[in-house]
Amino acid sequence: MSQATIETPSSWADAENDLPATQVIENPDGTKTIISYKINDQGKKVKVTQKVKLVTVKETVDPAIAARRKWAKYGDEKDNATVGPDDKTTQFGEEVQLILGTSWKEDAQKEAENRKKEMAKSKPQTITCRTCQGDHFTSKCPYKDTLGATDATTTTPQASAAATPEPSMAAVAGSGGVRYVPPHLRKRAGGAAPEAERKERDDSTTLRVTSLNEQVDEMMLREVFERYGIIKRATVLRDRETRRSKGIAFVEFENVNDAQRALEGLNGRGFMNLIMKVDWSKPRKN
Repeated sequence: MSQATIETPSSWADAENDLPATQVIENPDGTKTIISYKINDQGKKVKVTQKVKLVTVKETVDPAIAARRKWAKYGDEKDNATVGPDDKTTQFGEEVQLILGTSWKEDAQKEAENRKKEMAKSKPQTITCRTCQGDHFTSKCPYKDTLGATDATTTTPQASAAATPEPSMAAVAGSGGVRYVPPHLRKRAGGAAPEAERKERDDSTTLRVTSLNEQVDEMMLREVFERYGIIKRATVLRDRETRRSKGIAFVEFENVNDAQRALEGLNGRGFMNLIMKVDWSKPRKN
């Protein structure tokens, strides 16, 4: 912007009236040159030359927002030509500035660590290792290979005899010491097995059903087999993860005669677009 001094008339009022009109010149590079005249503080007429470049800023918004901006104004703003909200009809709140830091991840990690420490201080110790008395399970003790042998050798015979269960119930003695025996194998260790374990499961009234539709459940299975007798249990085998039917089921009746009639009446019959195959769950002895 440049200024040039021009001779002024003796009267200030005459100078105001004699100011040339403002000129706007379009430049080839897209800018505009604006030439105007004014009276400075010393009362002299000066020429002011300005070079202006117009920059159009485009904002990308959601199509719904763009369409809403074209809506016609209504109510108190119906005849208002002002672009944007007017403070006469719109109440403005405080401007909230969101300042994002660059170390928010570190701050979050520190806060999580401090929270863990506070919880560890306030939480009472409920787990105690039998080997080293630490706050962890005995099976995860890092000293079980070293401290375990020392504790075994220093234990008194009376204490070891009281702590060791009978072989027939939980453990048997071997070359490596005392080892655990599962309940279903305890009768092999020399002890007398309970009557319930010695008695084998009676499957003489149980039928095995195959070629079932995946949509068949226990309720539908009972509706089909209950016409032949009283059912004690009906089970559909399913996949452990997907819970989808494997197409196999077991139906247990109250007596053998009802199971026999169900086998003869339903074996080879169609059910939900498939042919059922019904047989005994275990081979029968003649």
